[in-house]
Amino acid sequence: MAQKRSDTESRGISLDFASNDYPFFGALMNGRHQAHGLDIRWHYVDPPNKLFRRVLKSPRYDVTELSLSSYTMMREQGWRDYKAFPIFTSRRFRHSALFVRKGSRLVSGEQLKGKRVGVPDFHMTAAVWIRGILQEEYGVRPEDIRWFTGRVERVKLPPAVAGKVEYVGKEARLFDWLLEKKLDAVIYAHLTRPPVPEGSVRCLFPDAVEQERAYFQKYGVIPIMHLMAIREKHLEKGLGIARKVERVLRKEKESFFKRLEMVSSAGVLPWFSEYVESTARVLGRDPWPHGIEANRKGLEKFLDYSMAQGLISRRPDPRELFIDV
Repeated sequence: MAQKRSDTESRGISLDFASNDYPFFGALMNGRHQAHGLDIRWHYVDPPNKLFRRVLKSPRYDVTELSLSSYTMMREQGWRDYKAFPIFTSRRFRHSALFVRKGSRLVSGEQLKGKRVGVPDFHMTAAVWIRGILQEEYGVRPEDIRWFTGRVERVKLPPAVAGKVEYVGKEARLFDWLLEKKLDAVIYAHLTRPPVPEGSVRCLFPDAVEQERAYFQKYGVIPIMHLMAIREKHLEKGLGIARKVERVLRKEKESFFKRLEMVSSAGVLPWFSEYVESTARVLGRDPWPHGIEANRKGLEKFLDYSMAQGLISRRPDPRELFIDV
């Protein structure tokens, strides 16, 4: 007679999974999800910076969201607590993340040469992309700008880079300094409105969306911000657990895009279907593909930017950084 399986065996492999909330995580965000032999307990941590600092200090989660920049820098420094999936939770164009005072005469990237710019962390992924874009598209090198930061860096900066950064003391003070004309621009990486009185700041680029579209049409890249990673100990016996995690995330993502198509065709919001269709014509039906090769263009461009800015000393191949699932 077969023995009855224990509760642990019937639930499958237990994993603690930490991230911000994303609609393409679907059923994971119910708090607990069982699929493909995994029992996943989801932990919501906001803001992402809090999660990144927590995980870099101690590997308390089995699967976690991480900053692309922090991860690449830490891997070069020998950090092996986690290894990344070629699965990316946050991609955002970044022309619209530069803010100036409402009355500023600054309206283009070229004008930032010689100016004072604030950023929460110098090494943060959004800042790497923005500095890369400013140099590649507008001819403004990182050293052409005076940089001010509002947080202690999550990852120690190389000495040659650290000497070019001035610490303000508190992230909130960056916008105070902007309004007091101590700074000329501030990088704000969130989609929400900056923490300032309404109407007191604006995007540097009046045509930011058009600039972002042009960037995509030129390079075929949506800037990657965050990734998912798994503890190295789960890879010691092979890629079985990693493949199951990828399968869960892929199925949830596919379900999200099916729901998006349903909402789009249902006429729930005026012009929503037109927006979805126009976006799909530019970005494709799934702008969030999994896999190294499907994301190689974006990864290589980020690594080129990071190396050019002195944050990493060697340009690795993405296959050195990511699990091939």
